[in-house]
Amino acid sequence: MRVLIAGATGLIGKPLVVALLERGDEVRFLTTDNQKKNSLNGAQGYYWDPKNHFCPKEALEDVDVVINLAGTSVSLPWTKKRKNEILQSRLDTAKALKLALKHQDQKVHYIGASGISGYASSYSLNYTDQDQTYGSGFLAEVVRQWETATHQGHGKNVHTAAVRTGLVLAKNGGVLPTIIKPIKYGVGAILGSGKQWQSWIHIDDLVRIYLWVIDNHFTGNINAVAPKPVTHEKMTQVLAQHLRRKLWLPAVPASILRLLLGERSSLLLDSHWVLPEILVQAKFDFKFGKIRLALTDLLT
Repeated sequence: MRVLIAGATGLIGKPLVVALLERGDEVRFLTTDNQKKNSLNGAQGYYWDPKNHFCPKEALEDVDVVINLAGTSVSLPWTKKRKNEILQSRLDTAKALKLALKHQDQKVHYIGASGISGYASSYSLNYTDQDQTYGSGFLAEVVRQWETATHQGHGKNVHTAAVRTGLVLAKNGGVLPTIIKPIKYGVGAILGSGKQWQSWIHIDDLVRIYLWVIDNHFTGNINAVAPKPVTHEKMTQVLAQHLRRKLWLPAVPASILRLLLGERSSLLLDSHWVLPEILVQAKFDFKFGKIRLALTDLLT
């Protein structure tokens, strides 16, 4: 199988490339840096310019699957300029691939990354893959437009899927090192009420979910989260126990976080209780279905 990936050098892309190569798939990837076309061993790189909607035809020649993981990080301060970059980086890459795929005659499976932050923040409601109600706020709007770009405007030979990803836990990147740091140095604390739900996924299981989506020719939206979400308080306590640190500081009030971070405080305070109903019904084998198991694997 021939797979083309945009965003192949990121947190999800790197292990996904390795997994695809290990099972014998041919992997191609897109890069905005001409000097990095040979940066991934075993994979062939191609230069592209998504801002100008350019994607080389040869990258898509006889390709079976296109995976779009590209997008500017949401972790940096949300200035007006950066918010525009966060949205446009996702829309531009989707449009560049969409325009290129219109010239393809064979069937192509287009898989776009997405996020559970599209769901409305709630302490009491849980969401399954079938829920289409988007929340309010910047990230929810980004997800809404991102998924529209993923699913709409393709030719009849392109079938689409959106992978709604939760909090990705990985050893050498993502949010985990940032979460651990204050706890490790003895200054960890619960943020807000601590009752906000955090739906998470171990990086290894996330990679296997992408392989499952490919192998099952899945179309539509799918929640890429572990089956047992936890509250922020629970995750913080488990981390503190694992690191053998006490949480002696008082909880940081939500009002203080909103004052310090503004709109970006939603990354810490929003509550998303999300369930992977499709994967559970398909009897997907989560290797790290419980938070203690996942953190033990990543921190030892």
